[in-house]
Amino acid sequence: MNETPLTIMLKPRCGKRAKNGHPWIFSNEINHPQTLPEAGRIAAVRDDGGNFVGYATYNPHCLIALRILSRVADEFPGSPSWFEQKIRQALQLRQRLYPHRKSLRVIYAESDGLPGIIVDRYEDTLVVQIQTAGMERMTEPIKESLIAVFSPKSIILRNTGEKRKLEALPLNTKVIYGEEPGMIEIDDNGARLLVDVKAGQKTGHFFDQADNRQALIPFARDAEALDLFCHTGAWSIQLILAGAKSSVAIDASKAAINLARRNAERNGIDKQIECIESDAFEWLANARKQKKRYDVVVVDPPAFAKTAKQVKKALRGYEDINRQAIHLVRSGGILCTCSCSYFIDEEQFHSVLHNAAAREHRTLKLLQIRGQAADHPILLAMPESRYLKCVIALVENG
Repeated sequence: MNETPLTIMLKPRCGKRAKNGHPWIFSNEINHPQTLPEAGRIAAVRDDGGNFVGYATYNPHCLIALRILSRVADEFPGSPSWFEQKIRQALQLRQRLYPHRKSLRVIYAESDGLPGIIVDRYEDTLVVQIQTAGMERMTEPIKESLIAVFSPKSIILRNTGEKRKLEALPLNTKVIYGEEPGMIEIDDNGARLLVDVKAGQKTGHFFDQADNRQALIPFARDAEALDLFCHTGAWSIQLILAGAKSSVAIDASKAAINLARRNAERNGIDKQIECIESDAFEWLANARKQKKRYDVVVVDPPAFAKTAKQVKKALRGYEDINRQAIHLVRSGGILCTCSCSYFIDEEQFHSVLHNAAAREHRTLKLLQIRGQAADHPILLAMPESRYLKCVIALVENG
């Protein structure tokens, strides 16, 4: 990658957010060259006065046209040594946060100065998501740097996310280094969990909820729990290991439910977890008719709003699912409910919960307002890096 960088000029009075630390510059903020280059080239970005703004990957065909890699004029990005430095910085932060964990998110895109890259570590295997044309062009130095820093047994590309479609990139999954991995067992705060890193959702496991699962432990003792959208059973298994009496785990995915059963067996608690393949909304409706009740109810659905246009419909969905969940919580019990939709902000989410509780004539007392785990750090200049909302609330009658 020894290309001469392009120079991209900002339009007058544009790029204010980028100058204040946001890593994105939108297509309508720049003067595009007459002859458009191949997507993903590195560009030197300057404002209309000629002042250096940063080096960025450039995709002239996307709404987010520029993604800033460096704001230092003499630090040209993209070499293996540059990537290695960034990756080591990211790893050092995780080692400070979680010194004993070998499985966690080690690179979180823009928050780690590497826009367009996600890397999750599963023991000795790295699962990489490359989301932009710029990083796609630099796959080889990225791979070299990951090998230098982690000495992994395997590196898998899980290039299957919707963001790649926005960059006109093909979807694929492939091993780019080392041996073909099978199921990988990880230690998730004491729970032994099998992860399907090649075919599971996202990269196979949701590390962003690891700290929230721990936060629920004080409410586990002797509890009867309900785990909605359970994926591979992490919430249920953590609760049982912490002293819960039982858990009912619901998910619409056959593969997820089968893996949840295996994970329960692996932890020696399969007699205490009932894994049910079902649509959560349908199951809740039947449970309401049967007057089922639980001490702890977890609601951890996939994103209901993946775009701003979907927000109105998503808010109805969140209110409906939480209303049904609240109905099943015993008075004095705990609701742990989440939204991973960036487009639903915290105020909207809390309003949804208030409305859901009011419709059921229940009172919610917020005990904890939480977000994504610390291995998903939030870039203060970039609100988009904060997406997960998690509420732990006491549910009471009246």
